[in-house]
Amino acid sequence: MNKRLSFVLLSVLLAATVGCSHKQTQEFDARLEAAENNAATARLRADEAYMKAEQAQATASQALRTADEEKVRASRMTNKTTRK
Repeated sequence: MNKRLSFVLLSVLLAATVGCSHKQTQEFDARLEAAENNAATARLRADEAYMKAEQAQATASQALRTADEEKVRASRMTNKTTRK
């Protein structure tokens, strides 16, 4: 009888532990999924920021070229007016 009682108590304890373990596993999986979603969102935002930075760099390069061209034109016009 004592062995049966020990076995039954051990079985109940094991069953209760398995239920908690399953709940903990579900909780862990939910947290892991949330972390993966956050990482994917961060990656997407980083990609968008990188594309915007590339666009800004291209715009700045174009503005610099335009400014250089205008500087050359202004220099030519100044030279023409001083010769006359």
